[in-house]
Amino acid sequence: MKFLKQITPRMIIVMMILVQLFESLFLVCSSSRYVAIAYLFILNLIITFILLSQAKNYTLRRHDFIRKINDEAENSLNATLDNMPIGVIRFNEKTLEPEWFNPYIDMIYKGNDSVIKREDIKLILKKKLEDQYVTIGNQKYVVNVDEEKHLIYLIDATKEVAFRSDFNDSRAVIGAIYVDNYDDATDLISDSGRTVINNFIASFLEEFSDKYAFYLRRITSSRYFFFCDYRVLDQMIKDKFEVLKEFRTKSTEKEFPLTLSIGVSYGWEDFPNIGNVAMNNLELAQVRGGDQVVLRENSEQARPVYFGGNSEGRTQKSRTRARAISTALRTIISESEDVFIVGHRFTDMDALGAAIAMKVFANMTGKEAFVVYDEKQLLPDVARAIEKMNESADGFTHIVKLETARRLKKPNSLLIMVDHSKPTQTLDFDFYHSFEKLVIIDHHRRNDDFPEQPLLSYIESSASSASELTVEILQFHDNNRRKMSTIEASIALAGIEMDTKNFTKATTARTFEAAAYLRSRGADNDLIKVIMATDFEKYKIVNEIVINSEIVFPGIVLGMGKKDQKYDNITTAKAADTMVEMAGVTAAFALTLHPNGFISISARSRNGFNVQTLMEQMGGGGHFNNAATQIYEKTLSEVKADLIRFLEERIENEDNH
Repeated sequence: MKFLKQITPRMIIVMMILVQLFESLFLVCSSSRYVAIAYLFILNLIITFILLSQAKNYTLRRHDFIRKINDEAENSLNATLDNMPIGVIRFNEKTLEPEWFNPYIDMIYKGNDSVIKREDIKLILKKKLEDQYVTIGNQKYVVNVDEEKHLIYLIDATKEVAFRSDFNDSRAVIGAIYVDNYDDATDLISDSGRTVINNFIASFLEEFSDKYAFYLRRITSSRYFFFCDYRVLDQMIKDKFEVLKEFRTKSTEKEFPLTLSIGVSYGWEDFPNIGNVAMNNLELAQVRGGDQVVLRENSEQARPVYFGGNSEGRTQKSRTRARAISTALRTIISESEDVFIVGHRFTDMDALGAAIAMKVFANMTGKEAFVVYDEKQLLPDVARAIEKMNESADGFTHIVKLETARRLKKPNSLLIMVDHSKPTQTLDFDFYHSFEKLVIIDHHRRNDDFPEQPLLSYIESSASSASELTVEILQFHDNNRRKMSTIEASIALAGIEMDTKNFTKATTARTFEAAAYLRSRGADNDLIKVIMATDFEKYKIVNEIVINSEIVFPGIVLGMGKKDQKYDNITTAKAADTMVEMAGVTAAFALTLHPNGFISISARSRNGFNVQTLMEQMGGGGHFNNAATQIYEKTLSEVKADLIRFLEERIENEDNH
């Protein structure tokens, strides 16, 4: 048998050839054919036996070879698992107890004076779901889990994380700084006084740059640029841009009415675009009232982040700007075929008053204009005002329903949005989307939900109302071609009165100038009282919300509507207005269920409490002292809990600073 094992396939082939030759010779030479056949049969049996034996031996040798290779591979794998810098843990599927781990795991945990336990595995699996990396001691690891085999692989990524951190920290940052109200502060003072202010600003900002070690460049006395990397910006973010508060405090001590607006952007390589985004952010900070920072990465997907904005916007001299806006708007209207004016959803009296003023402005330019309303969204006072307008000479044909406006709209028509700047808040999104030409006039703080390319935007967050802004524009375009009628002037004045609470809130000299202009155009107080009259039953419902209120924090009142009753927007707003006027109340919130199914919050404040940023956190917006939001798919109790949580966070942040 030993001999058979030594036979190779080549030897077998040679033997087969020899056998064939032998058989041929034997058949030729043999005298007995039967004897020859017998000999050949025996010879073939021997050869067949040899071939079968060889085949079996070959299979055995092949199995032995494979087994040997497997053993060597297994030994090599075990050696690799023992020595490679990757931690491997096998755990029990049910108990999560460690069943086996390689020496590298032992090294990881012994290096941290501990031994791997069930709690460690639970923590690794939890962190895997929360973050890309798991921190063990001072090291960072990437975690891969083989759930089928119950294996955890820990791959050291400390250097990768450090490199990525350094890489991100090297992103370029461009910031634009503007000193709010600089022109007001230096307009009517002596040169020496202006020098004192300039020195104060320059010294403060130089200290600011020294503190964070960035490059500062002065462009004008009121405008600066700074350049740094993201490492410096990150420290400013951690400090929550305390420079705003420091500047406001020091300028107040010196009796300078100054604050800072800062726009910042960061990104890779594309420096011109980073600079453009920074300038856009600065503009956004200014139109939101100043005294704040707007930060946004140079990326289409990035959203703005706001810091500050906790002081009320200061009034700015803007008659020059209003005159420029009036001229620009006149040009835009003259180049349009006709004009459509819309307010926000559930148009209130301020939005209607602003729309009426813009209609008159367009008529003065010689263009036909239409104020658009949705009869499904009419509030009682607005409905009364529209009814009075329809009784006037040209009101019926120019105060039109949404369906009529859709039919009248032409390709070159202009849309003017008043008292709002968010497309999501406009009267009808499809109607808004059908226009290529757009103008925005608003007195609410602008946020990132803003049309991409309006032809003109006039946003003054320091103004009392949108009606005030539009009337001021109208004054610079007044001519003998078209005068305001009594009802038009009355509705515009009613809009101002509503947003100023009869001239007791957010009023300035500009507010009274606009009111005086409207009075000179025939605004009738008795007519305004008829339009703004409160329905007796509505008044009772408002008081229900007020009675069902509670003080949730010192100076903060929260009123709740009944869970089984629905309230319109004006009822909710009046409840908040009533509560904020009470003694000792700084901020008031009214929460109700709206007929359309969402939860409505009206927020009012005074004494420097910013409700706009709170409502923005909850998906809404508005003005510093007057804001609101609408929340879907939540109950009154859930929204109340969310609001209290945000208020608590606000109070904690103020206490920490």
